[in-house]
Amino acid sequence: MNIIHQSVAYQRFRKSVKISFKINVHVGGNIAEYEYFSSNYLIKIIMSTSVKTTTYSLDWDVVMNLESRMIRDFQRESTSSKGIDLLIISIGSRLGLRVIDNLNLKWEDLIELEVGERFVRIEKKTGKERVLVMSSKLKEVLQTVYITLIPESTTYIFTSQKGRGHKPMTIQCFNRRLKLIMAEYKVRYIGNCSSHLLRKSWVVGTIKKGFDNGDHLSLIKVSRLIGHSNVSTTLRYTNFEVSQSYALFELD
Repeated sequence: MNIIHQSVAYQRFRKSVKISFKINVHVGGNIAEYEYFSSNYLIKIIMSTSVKTTTYSLDWDVVMNLESRMIRDFQRESTSSKGIDLLIISIGSRLGLRVIDNLNLKWEDLIELEVGERFVRIEKKTGKERVLVMSSKLKEVLQTVYITLIPESTTYIFTSQKGRGHKPMTIQCFNRRLKLIMAEYKVRYIGNCSSHLLRKSWVVGTIKKGFDNGDHLSLIKVSRLIGHSNVSTTLRYTNFEVSQSYALFELD
């Protein structure tokens, strides 16, 4: 058990003292609560494990396979829920934006763009301009969902149920739906399943594509493309490659 934080609060009563310990520990991802009573004391220990877990990228072939299956399922059952789930994967993995920037997208921001057309988004976290390009696959997915569901162009693409298009989905809801997608389509992933998984998958996928095509500067190019001030930040996105590099010891 690794205790990372401890705080103690005292509250006096007439004949007893209430002592509350709050301890954050690594205990496997669950919240555990324990109480201890004595004649004079109540000791309540709350163990919370909101410990940050590393998010790893998916192989790009896995992303494309998942997207293809979701397109097929949406065409079979054209519900709003399936359309939003499809867009979570397509937009999340093909624009390389942070989740907060994805959630602020409205239909009018993307639906009129042509394939190959460049457009600018201001990152909410950094305030920097990001120049993005509409890919042919993302355009196909957007058109498919838009024509089928016919949303108002001024509404948010990722909307809350209560907002009815006029209020964006929360990050928690986005991540919850992503986890359900991964479970439904039996997609295996390592580490934490969050929106950052999609962004990392795009970053690592584009870097690998560049290297495979002989572009040995792809790491630097992608780093600049996503607005990282230091290439070392982008390099950390490729952390899953470390385990694969062990194969390099076999030189035969």
